[in-house]
Amino acid sequence: MKIEVKLFANFREFLPPEAQGYSVFLEVEAETTIGQVLDDLRIPQSIPMLTLVNGIHRKFDDALAPGDVLSLFPPVAGG
Repeated sequence: MKIEVKLFANFREFLPPEAQGYSVFLEVEAETTIGQVLDDLRIPQSIPMLTLVNGIHRKFDDALAPGDVLSLFPPVAGG
């Protein structure tokens, strides 16, 4: 199945060479989890991050569906 992954800020360094801008389309197996996509892109799960699927906060063990858009952001701090 095809999904889109969008990596923002410091996560952009993990984009594969075929990425355009901050986004890449990936072919993954059905029921692939967010954590598996992170592993495939070599993004350590120990890095603090916000994970959104189609704009909704999700956990690493949540499965993705065809056409989903996974977005990763660094945590935001303000003052």
